[in-house]
Amino acid sequence: MSAPLLQLQQVSKRFNDGDERGNVVALRDISLTVHEGEFVSVLGPSGCGKSTLLRIIAGLTAPTTGQCLYKGQPVNKPSLERGYVFQDPRLFPWLTVLENINLAGAGANGEELLNKMDLAEFGQALPHELSGGMARRVALARALAPQPHLLLLDEPLANLDVPLRQNLQVELQRIWEQQGVTCILVTHDIDEALALGTRLILLSKRPAIIRYDLALDMSFPRKIHQAQVAALKTQILEWMEVH
Repeated sequence: MSAPLLQLQQVSKRFNDGDERGNVVALRDISLTVHEGEFVSVLGPSGCGKSTLLRIIAGLTAPTTGQCLYKGQPVNKPSLERGYVFQDPRLFPWLTVLENINLAGAGANGEELLNKMDLAEFGQALPHELSGGMARRVALARALAPQPHLLLLDEPLANLDVPLRQNLQVELQRIWEQQGVTCILVTHDIDEALALGTRLILLSKRPAIIRYDLALDMSFPRKIHQAQVAALKTQILEWMEVH
């Protein structure tokens, strides 16, 4: 097997919440290895530390103890090799769609990404002229513009209606397959985790530890009513009730 793309070695994160309760431990002794080409779904209850874990991988937050290695080197700052997609698209309102994408250094690639995201006719539109789903696609295109090796997805499809969410899940899967980018998605939606992942990491309640690390050896596309997928969903729900 090739050398790991990413390694978390006994990573813990403690926050000082600024009141008499003292410190809050978000993550405890997280060890995880990710290889190139994986699509890792990180599943856990709301508030368990999933986003904190992703921010450590991105270099936006430093671990309190342990270390995060990307291509064997310690992560201590953000890098365009690790694209980040927030839950909120966070587009610059005074820039056009194409300018928002090119801001990440796409250059000539910006027009190509617009076509891939089915946004070719909206290149000169401003963010306020876009629907919520379109803005999410622009945010994805911006993260993909520098051609990252690792795409970090922080619940980018949360709070969307079901049809749009399912359409964008298909888009994410297509990006993963066609671009060859390694993906880590954090979500509290079991259906989404099972629909997209080649691997599932189940975190406990805070302070989060890894409860289960499962290979999702099922062909795509996946439907939640399929027997294998439905059985796994039931099993995960039982695990989450226990932990």
